[in-house]
Amino acid sequence: MSRSTRAMATVVVLVLVARVAWSQRPPEGGRPPGPGQGPGPGPGMVGLPNPLIRIFDTNGDAVLSAEEIEGAAAKLKALDTSKDGTLTGDEIRQALGPGPGQGPGPGPGPGPGRGGPPGPETVSVSVQTVSVPEKPPLPKDEYEKKVLAALDEARQGQRYANVSTADGRLLRQLTEAVNAKRVVELGTSTGESGLWFSLALRKTGGKLVTHDIDPARIAVARENFKHAGVDDLITIVEGDAHVTASKNTEPIDVLFIDAEKEGYDAYLRELLPLVRPGGLILAHNMRRPTPNARYIEAITSSPDLDTSFVLMEGAGIGVTLKKR
Repeated sequence: MSRSTRAMATVVVLVLVARVAWSQRPPEGGRPPGPGQGPGPGPGMVGLPNPLIRIFDTNGDAVLSAEEIEGAAAKLKALDTSKDGTLTGDEIRQALGPGPGQGPGPGPGPGPGRGGPPGPETVSVSVQTVSVPEKPPLPKDEYEKKVLAALDEARQGQRYANVSTADGRLLRQLTEAVNAKRVVELGTSTGESGLWFSLALRKTGGKLVTHDIDPARIAVARENFKHAGVDDLITIVEGDAHVTASKNTEPIDVLFIDAEKEGYDAYLRELLPLVRPGGLILAHNMRRPTPNARYIEAITSSPDLDTSFVLMEGAGIGVTLKKR
C-alpha cells in the first residue's frame, strides 16, 4: 500500500533561559529578607511555590496534579496574547500578577517589588508542530498479505461510504485486543470494514454478522469478502437492521454502528442488552457528518458506559466500554 497519512501532534517545549524568582513570606512582625540573605525560608517563614506553578495550579494546593499537567499546554497557549507562538517575560508577569507583598506596579530598587527579589526575567515558550508519519500496516503472514491486498483493490472499485485506513486499523486492533468471538456490524457498505474485522477474527476464532439494507452494496461486499478469502468468517444479513439485528440472541463482544445516523440511538437501545460486560460499542462518524445528538447523550450520561472519542481529525469514532 503506497498511500499514507500524516498525524500531527502538538509538542510544547518549555525553555527557561533565565532564573525564576522564588518568593518568601516574612515572619510575623518581621521584615522581608534583605540582600545577602539566603533564598530559602528561615525560621518562621513559609516557602511559596515557584510562581510559574500558579499559572497551572487551578485548585490552589501548590501541587500540580495529573489533570493540571495535562492542561498545561492549553494554558500556555492562552497566555500568548500577542499570538506569535512564543511567550515573553511580560506575558508571564501579566499572567502571574503581583507577588505576595508586592504592589501592582514596579517600586524602587532592583526587583519588581520594593526590596524584593527580581521576578521572572525571561521565560520563552515555543510551540512546535511535529509531523509523525503514519506507515501502512505491515502483513505478518500470507493471510494478512492477501486481505490487505484485497482492501487495496476494493478501494479502486465501488466504495460508497467506508471507513478510512486509520479507522479500519483501530477496528482490527480493538477486536483482536478484546479477543472478540462475535462482532455485529450495522452498515456493511461494500465490505471494507468487514475486511478489517476479518484480520482480527481469523486470529481470535471469531465471526462477523453484518447487516445492510442495500442489495447493490451487499453484492459488492460479498465479492470483496470472497476475493480476500474471508467469506467463511462473515455472515451478511440483508434488510432493515432495526428488524434483522434485533433478532440476535447471542452475546456480542464488539458492536459496530455505521448505518444511518438518525438511527444510532435506537440501535444502541436495541442491542446494548446483548453486548457482554467488558464488550465494546464502536460508532463511526462521531465528527462528520453531524453525529446523532441523542446517541452522544446516551453513551456519555450512563454510569454503565465509559466513552472516549478518537481519530477526531477524520470522521471520528466513539469507543464505548460496557462496564462490568
